[in-house]
Amino acid sequence: MNNPEGTATVKAKPPMQMGDLNLIWEWNSPEEMQVQLAGTQDREEYLRDRVDRANWIAQRLRLTPDSEIFEIGSGEGIMAEVIAPRVRRLLCTDVSRSFLAKARLTCREHTNVGYHHIQNDFLATLPSASFDAGFSLNVFIHLNVFEIYLYFRQIRRILRTGGHFGVNFLDLGPSTQSFFHFYAERYQQANPFEFKGFLAWHGVDMIAKIAAEAGLTPLLDEFVNEDGVCFLILRRDEEPAE
Repeated sequence: MNNPEGTATVKAKPPMQMGDLNLIWEWNSPEEMQVQLAGTQDREEYLRDRVDRANWIAQRLRLTPDSEIFEIGSGEGIMAEVIAPRVRRLLCTDVSRSFLAKARLTCREHTNVGYHHIQNDFLATLPSASFDAGFSLNVFIHLNVFEIYLYFRQIRRILRTGGHFGVNFLDLGPSTQSFFHFYAERYQQANPFEFKGFLAWHGVDMIAKIAAEAGLTPLLDEFVNEDGVCFLILRRDEEPAE
């Protein structure tokens, strides 16, 4: 719209990039780190859960000693440390430099583990068709549909044909409903950085549709719903014949 004659043109400040909000995942103390990872969950309970989930995801992804895999949101590297001895190569990726530094320390005895900082590029700088499998647990539960789609597009690109990706997300259920109401009450007072750390609810229908839109095949026969915490395996199929 044209300005009325004689009025000054005021230029708005350029908006902050969405990736800048990832600074919320940086931390400065072990206590801050634990809150980032698990909220109020007991540390020992959290560690047991991570080990159990690492064993579970290794089975679901059909990992072998020849597998080359990646993790999105490796955190402090607990799952990577469990899985690393079972595969040829594992790449830890995270938007947080402080978490990547901690993962390096956790996995320091595993020479087959590498590290990659995600700089608002959704893995776009990683080479195509370079991994047999990937996984991400307790990361996509924070993402909006656009972020999920952008990640899924890059995941399809970096997976080899037939490769699998395991992910969890949230639906309303007995174990997630109270969290939904907790964040709904906090929403109006939240600033953008705080909101970045909120949980997000999508459900399997939406996640499956976004995956298909990005070129991944959701394996719905392997879908698991644990009272609102959902787990799904996606597959990178061959390019359709022209």
